[in-house]
Amino acid sequence: MYYCGTDQKRYVFPNNKTYFSWFDDFAEVQEISAAKLAAIPLVGNVTYRPGVKLVKIITDPKVYAIDSGGTLRWVSTPAIAAKLYGKNWADQVDDIADVFFVNYRVGEPISEL
Repeated sequence: MYYCGTDQKRYVFPNNKTYFSWFDDFAEVQEISAAKLAAIPLVGNVTYRPGVKLVKIITDPKVYAIDSGGTLRWVSTPAIAAKLYGKNWADQVDDIADVFFVNYRVGEPISEL
């Protein structure tokens, strides 16, 4: 599944969890021919939508909030996570495979609200 941006470029959704952080269903998905698809430059992967989920990298125990531009911000305490995502915040954490870590950048931690 791809996202075709206003920049006329194509981005890959690396998995269903990433896709569903942006969309509720497949209602707006359009099928196009292989030739049309090949004509749209492939430039990168889609990252999780900011503010929807918390994520962690499989090899890193830190839990991150996603900020704009695919910026990961370490949520430094469970209390902060609960304030941002509710008491069941841990249910909102998705694992990101290490191979997709390069799609994100690490920003400043969230250490207070």
